[in-house]
Amino acid sequence: MQKKPMPVPLDQVPEVAEFLTRLRLGTLRQDAVSGFFGRNDSWAGVTDAGNPVFVKQVSGEADMVRRRVARIRAMGALLDAHTVINTPRFLGDDGESGLVAFALLEEASSGADLAAEDGFTWEFAHTAGTQIGTLHSLQAPAPVAEDTSEPPLPPLDRLSALPLETYAAMSGGELEAWRILHNDAVVVEAMRNLSRREKDGSRALVHGDLRLDQFLHHDGVLYLADWEEARLADPARDIGAFAGEWLYRGVLGMASDEDAVGDRELVVNGARRFEALRPYVEAFWSGYLEARQAARADRELAVRAAAFAGWHMFDRLLAGAFQRGRLTPLERAAAGVGRKVLLSPAEFTVTLGLGGGR
Repeated sequence: MQKKPMPVPLDQVPEVAEFLTRLRLGTLRQDAVSGFFGRNDSWAGVTDAGNPVFVKQVSGEADMVRRRVARIRAMGALLDAHTVINTPRFLGDDGESGLVAFALLEEASSGADLAAEDGFTWEFAHTAGTQIGTLHSLQAPAPVAEDTSEPPLPPLDRLSALPLETYAAMSGGELEAWRILHNDAVVVEAMRNLSRREKDGSRALVHGDLRLDQFLHHDGVLYLADWEEARLADPARDIGAFAGEWLYRGVLGMASDEDAVGDRELVVNGARRFEALRPYVEAFWSGYLEARQAARADRELAVRAAAFAGWHMFDRLLAGAFQRGRLTPLERAAAGVGRKVLLSPAEFTVTLGLGGGR
């Protein structure tokens, strides 16, 4: 996760100090704390008792917060000292305030930062695939298995219209991104179909919000963090998200070409740039299939994963538009590539790196 220099001042959230004190971890000082970009407020630092901690406050309506905290708690218990899936140690929670605490991995590098610096190796990608394949083979803990709430993404309730208060608070870039979606009935229907197929298909314990910045590299070990969206769902969600991360990077990394405005040109240019990044997805897919042999019997898993990779391009588009005045040409290109993959996923499994290993 990308650090931000100034989190919400601790004197505005006294419940953080009360929470850490109740856990006997000590308290954080404002002049020695940092935060991370994300939808939740967070604080990271070493307490006056010498404990490195990361605290975040899960946001949302009260019932949603309680469900998310319960999922985080359950996954912390499940993965504590797991030999394959490494995750920052869970230290405690307060379901009413939405506060959760973890052991801070000091000076850890996120997978997104490593990828930006060409430091995310094929070995890391293979390890990530092994971790996700292992996760998909585990039995879901009760708070996760019993939670039947709809996954927040794709946001099906907003594919037709936005709530007025949400619309009023959006940046120009976000409005432009939503306009692309709302004006494309074919893509909207494809997203709804993807959700319907998920309800009728195979289910596994999934991370549910997989991105490169959820992976942390610390002291030679790759960790996977952030379990608030863990649930029983189509395993293709996580696979497609990982592939979509690299596809999105491929599109944003290609040189801008003012003449390449058609869908075909966008796909060709994006695929050319993605050629250099596809080995990361291939390594992930290889590790995944090694860890989860049962996946080999799911003949449509790669196709569904490709469809989720297409959706992921729109997800990244919406996230990148936050507090921006307008979309860049390459971000609009990403939407075009995502559309092609979402509508014809079977044609892109090999291109995405999900075609081998069967």
